[in-house]
Amino acid sequence: MESVTLSLPEAYDLALEVLSANGFSADHAAAIARNVTAGERDGCASHGLWRLLGIVDTLRKGKVSPDAEPQIHDQAPGIARADAGGAFSLLAYERALPLLLEKARHNGIAALAINRCVHFSALFADIEPLTEAGLVGLACTPSHAWVAPAGGTRPLFGTNPIAFGWPRQDKPPFIVDMATSAAARGEIQLHQRSGKALPEGWGIDSQGQPTTDAAEVPERRDVDFRRP
Repeated sequence: MESVTLSLPEAYDLALEVLSANGFSADHAAAIARNVTAGERDGCASHGLWRLLGIVDTLRKGKVSPDAEPQIHDQAPGIARADAGGAFSLLAYERALPLLLEKARHNGIAALAINRCVHFSALFADIEPLTEAGLVGLACTPSHAWVAPAGGTRPLFGTNPIAFGWPRQDKPPFIVDMATSAAARGEIQLHQRSGKALPEGWGIDSQGQPTTDAAEVPERRDVDFRRP
């Protein structure tokens, strides 16, 4: 397989070109391109340029709007709400961020809910602008049932990603972004795509037996990070 090295600006331009050519509006394409480029920048390949394949596939299947304009609502003194209109969440988040920051500074705490959105992206990119503004941030999103509980054979839990972070004086911010499964679903998909064996403890097969073959992890039966 041929390897190509791109600078971050080149990675962004490539993502923008792919997204625009497939019908995303300029604003949505730019927001998504910024996010997947951040994944590459931070060494998170499972949420980098590889995600473009799934993003375009989701659009072609009619599961996401390519151009919906987010509607931002001042819901309450400490709450902002963004209606993404069936689009990916990233542009809605960017548009709602100034209101969220304003509320957090005024009240000491604030929350943003993004409704009617499709979500695929790493959450650390949502936390970074909060820590850059000198704030503590927490982000989470639900997911489908991909994860079998310890000792189980059927998916029951979501990967339920969660991220948090806070600024530090004279140091980069401390940011954690994790799934509550043994590994992020995207990491299993990347191993399958490249034909690499999974680390022990990442997945189980249809019989509930541990496997290191990503192709044998049907419906992404990841392993719960908890143990009996």
